[in-house]
Parts: sequence; C-alpha cells; structure tokens
Amino acid sequence: MYIIEVFVTNSSLSVNQLYSYYYDEDIEPFKRVEVYFASGKTNALVIKTREINDLKVEEEKLGFRLLKILRVVDDEPIISLEQYELAKWLSKTTISSFISCLNTMLPKALRTSKNIFLAKQKEYIRIINKEIKLTSRQSEVLSKLHDEMLASDARKISTSMVKKLIDLGVVETYKKESSYRSSELSINNNFKELTKDQQKVYDSLLSSEKMVSLLFGVTGSGKTEVYLHLARHYINQGKEVLILVPEISLTPQMIARVKERFNDVIFYHSELNDQERYEQYKRVKDGDVKVVVGTRSSIFLPFNDLGLIIIDEEHDTSYKQDNSPCYLAKNVAIKRAMHFNAKVLLASATPSLDSYTRALKGEYELLKLSERINNTLPNIEIINLLNVLKNKQSYIISDKLKDEIQNVLDNHKQAIILLNRRGYSPIVKCASCGTTLMCNDCDVPLNYHNDIKLLKCHQCGRTYKLPKLCPKCKEESLIYYGFGTEKVEEILHNLFPSASIERMDRDNVSKKGSHSRILNRFERQEIDILIGTQMIAKGLDYPNVTLVGILNADAGLAHQDYNAAKLTFDLLMQASGRSGRADTSGKVIIQAFNPDHYVLKSILNQDYDYFYNIEMNYRSKTSYPPYSHLLEIILDDNNIEHINKSLAFLEEKINKLPYKHYRPSELGKIKGNYRYRILMINKQLNPLINDIWTIIDEYLKENKMARIKIDIDPLYLE
Repeated sequence: MYIIEVFVTNSSLSVNQLYSYYYDEDIEPFKRVEVYFASGKTNALVIKTREINDLKVEEEKLGFRLLKILRVVDDEPIISLEQYELAKWLSKTTISSFISCLNTMLPKALRTSKNIFLAKQKEYIRIINKEIKLTSRQSEVLSKLHDEMLASDARKISTSMVKKLIDLGVVETYKKESSYRSSELSINNNFKELTKDQQKVYDSLLSSEKMVSLLFGVTGSGKTEVYLHLARHYINQGKEVLILVPEISLTPQMIARVKERFNDVIFYHSELNDQERYEQYKRVKDGDVKVVVGTRSSIFLPFNDLGLIIIDEEHDTSYKQDNSPCYLAKNVAIKRAMHFNAKVLLASATPSLDSYTRALKGEYELLKLSERINNTLPNIEIINLLNVLKNKQSYIISDKLKDEIQNVLDNHKQAIILLNRRGYSPIVKCASCGTTLMCNDCDVPLNYHNDIKLLKCHQCGRTYKLPKLCPKCKEESLIYYGFGTEKVEEILHNLFPSASIERMDRDNVSKKGSHSRILNRFERQEIDILIGTQMIAKGLDYPNVTLVGILNADAGLAHQDYNAAKLTFDLLMQASGRSGRADTSGKVIIQAFNPDHYVLKSILNQDYDYFYNIEMNYRSKTSYPPYSHLLEIILDDNNIEHINKSLAFLEEKINKLPYKHYRPSELGKIKGNYRYRILMINKQLNPLINDIWTIIDEYLKENKMARIKIDIDPLYLE
C-alpha cells in the first residue's frame, strides 16, 4: 500500500498544497488520478509516493482519515521532471498556484482541470469475431470492413448495420491518437549569404561565453536572416531551436521564410484549435521536429534537447501574460536555457529598457546591426496638428498626408496608415447635458462601431443599441467625439474612391485565417492602402510600401502610466520601420499635437539612445523599473464589503514591511466587479516575493475576501 501525494486540479491559491491519499499500488509521478475532494470528484496530479505497511498507523500519525484514489487516469506521465520543476519555479516567482502554472504550460487536452484522456482521438473499428452466424446482408457489410478503418468511413457503408455488428460482438470500436512518422529534418539550400555585419553578429553569438545575447538591430537590418543561419547551426548539432515571435508578427511572410529553409517546422499560435495544439505539442515531445516558430505559450513546449531560443521583438508587450500567472516569456526562456545549457538571443530595434541596461552592464552580450540592408532609413516628417487646426485643415488626414498618399497611388506603390484606436468614435456624448454614454458593467465610455451600428464596450465586449435620445435629458443631441480606424477608413474611401483600401484591427480579423488573408492580398498588391491598429506596426516586410502615416501619434503619451513613453516610442519606431524596405526610399508622416516631446524627437532622428538616456533619467528619479521592481496586487469582487475587508487586512500587513508602497487606488469597475490596486516598490525582488507569499498564505485563511491577483513588474498601470 502507498501514500500518494497530489495537487488537486483547482487553480485557486487556497488549495495550492499537496494532499495525501492512499492506493493499493504505486503510481508513477506526474500521472493524473481521480479523487474525491471537497464533496465531489476531481482530477489530481501525482507528485510523490511512499510505501506504508499499515494504513491505520499512518492515519494516526497524520491525524486524519485518508481517502482512496478512485482510479489512475493516464498510462504515462503527462509532464517531465523538467516541466514539473519549471511549474514550481513559475508558481514561486509569479505568486500564483502551481496548477494555474501547469495549465498555462499544457494544451487543453492535458490540463489537469479537464478529465480528458486525449484530444478528440480518432475512432477506428476492428474485426474481432468471424465465427458468429450472420445474415447475408450482415456478411456483405462485414466483408467491406477492415481493421484500422475509420469508424466514420465504416458508418458510410451502413450506420445501422455497423451498429448491429458491434452489438453482436463481431466488430468493436477503439480510439487512438494521430501518429506521425519521424523523419530526418532536411535543410534546404535557400540561405542567403550573410553580410559582413550579419556574419559578425553570427560569429559573436556562437563564440560568446554568455548565455544571453541582445541583438540591437534597426528595422530592416536583416535580423531574421541571422536567426535562420543560427537555427541551421544548432540543428546540424542535433539540437532543437525555438523562435518566439509576437502574436501579430506571425505573418504569412515569416512562415514562408522559415519553411523555405527547413522542410519540417511547427508553427504554434493562438489560431490553432485544441486538437491541433495537442498534436503539435505531442510532436515536440516525441522529438519529431527540430524547429518551432511560435508565440508566447511556445516557450512551454516539451523540448528534449533545446539548443537555441530566439525572442524576436523582445520588447513586445504580448510576451507578458495578463492573467495569473503573470509571467514574462523572457524570464521563462532564460530559466529553460539554464536547464538545457542553451543560448538565448533577444532581438529588437527598440529593446526593453531592462534588456538594454543589462547588455550595457555586460550581463548580456550586446550585438548590433546598425544599418539597413538597403542602407536607407525612411525620411520622417512630423506634422504639428495645432498648426493644422489653425489653418482649418482636417486633423485626421492632413493636407500633407493626403498629398503623400496621392503620390503613392500615382506611382503604384502602397501605404500603411496606423491609428492605434479601433471603432468609429471612442466617445458618444450629449451636446445638451454633457452625459457620456457608458457601459453598464464597466466604468468606461462606449465606443461607436459604424459597421455594426452598435455601441461596444472595449473592456467586456458587451454591445448596446445606439439610442436616439440622451438617456439622461431625453434630448436628441448625441454627438461623436474622436475617431477610430473605421472613421479613417470612411474618410480615405471618400478622398481616394478609386483606391483599394482595407482595414485590419481586432474587429475584422477575429475569424481564423482572416489576418493572413488580408496580408496575402496586401503582399500581392491587391490593396493600395492598409489601415490598422498596432497589429500592422510590426512584422510586415513589403518592398512596395513607401509611405507610413501615423495618426494621433502622441495620444498614448496622455496615459497616466509609467510606461507610456516607452510603449509609444516602440509603436512609432516599429511602424516607421515598415516604410522603404526595398530599393525605393520610404517616407513616414507622423501627425501629433506635441512634436517637441522627447519621444517624437527620438523618432524623428531614429535615435534609440537619445530616448533611452532621457527615459532612464526619469525612471531613476521615480524608482520605476529597471531601477526597482514593482509588485502590483489587484483585488476584484462584486461585493464592496469584501473589497474593503481585504484592503484593511492587506494594508495592516504591508505597513509592517520595509518596502515603499502606495495607498490603494480604485481602478474602476470591469464586468460589474469593483477593482482596487496596491502597488509596492523595491530594488530586490526575492525578499519582496517571499514576504508577499507569507501575507497571501494568511490572507487565504480569512473568510469573505476579494479575489486577488499578483503582477510583478506590470507593463501597464491603469
């Protein structure tokens, strides 16, 4: 008999501990089992076991009665020891439950919160008994069946007759996973010769004694070609290679460039369904592939011998998960590289402040590509919108931008117009009483979407009919303030009626494959002007694009957020880099109300170091990252009494700690829930994490407390 210690599948921090059960036989760690827990059945993950001689003696030692495990779910462990240690580390460093971390790492078919054996296994039939006397029709149908025949194909012959044969015991059905034939990865000969600068970067990374390197390369400098050459090197050594890209940068172009070099590549991203994700996961686990290109969650795939992790656009916010566990992919990459003795290459034209600072200090190897492949940076011009308004021009599409777009069309080139705000109008207001139409469940204004003729909340997604009268004063005086991508699309159609214009934002690329279809059309030059939000600001490399127009460029600087300047700088620099990537020189028109801001000056001169020095000076005075670490505690609950009780408890505990912190601030309702934040700052992260874990353990023992989420070094402070 054995004592079996397990984590139950509840993701709550309140049950984030090992629970003991017993079983007649030993169970291999990391298999799932079914147990009774909290008056119901649930799955659990076996962590460790020990043999005992007498159950009653053991129960007396423990001081409670042990329940028996109901059954073993899996034939083999669902995770490796390395994955288990990774989940434990992730739980510790993000202050989240072990099970929530494990569920983040696994495809849905293997998550311990689901009682699933395999994801949508295919059903087959096999013949097990031919001795039974059958009718002529039954014999006829049986003769058409064969072992390992898909059940769906068998039923096409005769559903009722196949069912009868199954009932008679002549035929049985069974399920099995899709299988893949392992094949040697072949490397194609489509590699371009590296330039002198690219070769220097390649050689420096391979010869560096440092585990992490930062490639600081301007847009269009050929970073991707370096990635592919490095991948070939490690594959030739029998190693696996992971190339991480932001979700919106996994374009058909990127996929095509990797596929033309390597014949068997996995692409792992959010558009895959549950079955596809499981199958890709299984192929990595079985060692069937050597190259993986994927988005954030790819960092958790079950590699066997990882040699290189590349994080393209390493500054990108999509590498940070918003919900618990709030992990940063870069940190996970470095942790996994330590296990595999692998290299990590961080790459960006606008590196994160943390990565660049570490590189300057010598913690990371600093590699640079300072010149574009075509040796020509785009010509950038900033339009002062205050002057535009004084001259009574349109501040949405200025006369200068309109002329440049016309020039592009006349020369059969293409333009990209960026506005990082979707919808038609972000605010609908009453001109009589000043009432702004708000979401009933969230403390945010409703955004009008003209294509669906509805008001939409961009927080919860709820839609409302547009009223004819103001809900407060009943006057027919509702007016629209501001503009989004839909409004810009309408204006451009009116200005350039013969041009082919397409919009790309979250509202019109929600269907699977729609993102790729638009970009494929743009690449084939079937679209003259592409309008969009930040998803068109990076990852696009189209030689026919000679103009980028950026509307309301400094809007992001108005946000009361410590990271607003860096996020705005990244967006503008990346968007500017889409123009003039081929032989024809490019132009960028930036429309802004505050052209003298240091972010705009940095963009005008394409000078990252100028921005870095000013921004770091501000952060040193405020102790914001990377000078210190932030720890954000978010409380949310639909009961304000629970919130108040939680705040009182946490404030009392935190006031006793030796860390700088701010009084709780209200964040506004989302989906009907009150939300408050407590923010803490400290130079050393580990002591802060340890002390907060102690407080959280006490917090979870209290009753009627609000839900709690921890985010370490959040990218946004609302």
